[in-house]
Parts: sequence; structure tokens; C-alpha cells
Amino acid sequence: MYLAATGRRLKEFRLEVLRAGFKLLGEEGLPDITKVAQKIPEEVLQEDEKLLLWYDQALTRTEAGA
Repeated sequence: MYLAATGRRLKEFRLEVLRAGFKLLGEEGLPDITKVAQKIPEEVLQEDEKLLLWYDQALTRTEAGA
């Protein structure tokens, strides 16, 4: 759902939905975590260790594949 949101930043979201989505995307090896992360406020990403873990892993995979 958050991934499908067109090019705008998300104003309302639920952390548990973001965590579940990041985990699912990470297990499937999809780079879409970075796309969703660009739509949420930076401080939310930096303050939640689970989101940050999945995001860092996605960045590492993306850079390794490039």
C-alpha cells in the first residue's frame, strides 16, 4: 500500500505496517524498501532500529548488485 502511493511523502503511516512491509520485502530480496523509505520522514527511519536495519540491508544489496 505504501509502495503504491504515488511520488508523494507519506504524512500518515503505521510503524508496525512499515516494519512488516520492510521485513517482507527484505525476505523477498526486493529493492523496494529504498523506495518506501524515501516516502517517510528521515527521523522516523533513523529512530526505529528495525526499519533502519532493513533499510541498511536493502542499500547494501542494491550497492552490491550495481
